[in-house]
Amino acid sequence: MNPPRDLIGVVRILNDLLEKLGVSYAFGGAIAQNYWGTVRATQDVDVIVAVPKVRYQTLVDALSDDGFQLDTNSRERTAITVEAVLAQERRRRYFTCYRGLVKVDFFVPLVPLQHAMLQRARKVAFQGAAMPIVSAEDLILIKMVFHREKDLRDVCAILWSQRGNLDQDYLSKQAESTLRGEELRELKDLILKYPGSGKRSDDAG
Repeated sequence: MNPPRDLIGVVRILNDLLEKLGVSYAFGGAIAQNYWGTVRATQDVDVIVAVPKVRYQTLVDALSDDGFQLDTNSRERTAITVEAVLAQERRRRYFTCYRGLVKVDFFVPLVPLQHAMLQRARKVAFQGAAMPIVSAEDLILIKMVFHREKDLRDVCAILWSQRGNLDQDYLSKQAESTLRGEELRELKDLILKYPGSGKRSDDAG
């Protein structure tokens, strides 16, 4: 299934915009899942972005110029302002914008896993440009943190699709420091369920 044109257009705009701003960013959510696991339809975009507070006005101006509006959670969309963005961040640790029908959640890196997601992002080809996406290992870990039914299905799809290509040492180490007991045991069981889903770091070359 191919992603809808409006979604492709928004991802393309965001990729160009964030690249020009020179900030660290990576696409996650269904965009990364469609690359590492199984393709599923979506109208949502998740992107993790590290923007210094002193550059928020530049980000807000760029988003506004490209037609993005802020979601107010009251079925209304308003112009994006730094004050409104910061208010959403303080309340939810992310802020939400729309461009047409496409929803975009901008996540701010706060915990070690989120910083690792930016540092380990993989560049992939997209619409004639290079686009950073969250690595397969980090996508598995963040989905185990959320631990919804659809997240577990996504984890299984990644383990199956990427068997033999995952960095098992990194995945195991980060899982130990990131996941709680139940989620950690469940991930270990899932890895055993899909033989060959991982490889050691020293085998990566």
